Amino acid sequence: MPVLQEIARILIPLIIIMDPLGNLPFFMMFTAGKSHAERNRIAAVATATAAIILLFFALTGNFVLHFFHISLPAFQIAGGFIFFIYALQMLALIPSGLKTSNEEEHEAISKDSVALVPLATPFLAGPGAITAVLVWRDRITTLPNVAIFLIAIPLACLVVYFVFRFGQKITRLLGVGGIRVLTRLMGLLIAVIAAEFIVEGLRGVF
Repeated sequence: MPVLQEIARILIPLIIIMDPLGNLPFFMMFTAGKSHAERNRIAAVATATAAIILLFFALTGNFVLHFFHISLPAFQIAGGFIFFIYALQMLALIPSGLKTSNEEEHEAISKDSVALVPLATPFLAGPGAITAVLVWRDRITTLPNVAIFLIAIPLACLVVYFVFRFGQKITRLLGVGGIRVLTRLMGLLIAVIAAEFIVEGLRGVF
């Protein structure tokens, strides 16, 4: 039970940050006109690539921070501000466009590599998810917790995969309004995560 609690403690916030429901309309737009098998392949490639990117930063996070002489409190404060901007976008309080521009989104529709860009990165493994992984990794010191951390990342990406795989059914079930409501709720939770990051960062500084 403690192991499952530790996995959930990382898994749930990471899923919220990756925002599968908020990114579902983009996935549906980028894969419009493609066969069911092709959509599933794109979903698998996008989520597997996102998992690889996040695992890379999870394994090299300490080295990256030390190499650039970045303190954890500074990274927490910066990450908190990034999360807060994400939250404002998800709450529809400011225009979207932090991850990609409109030009990049329109260009992605005509490309076959949408699974990699922009779906895998920056939509799934974007600045917010990478920041969270780096901060969480720096907190973990014991080997069992590192193993739990590395398990939680692909599990989060697996959840995103199933959201994309059954995207049409989810869209029909929830409708555009339902997805927007859930996205706003996730935006509120991300705002709380942002506040926690900033408070912990300031506590570390002072």
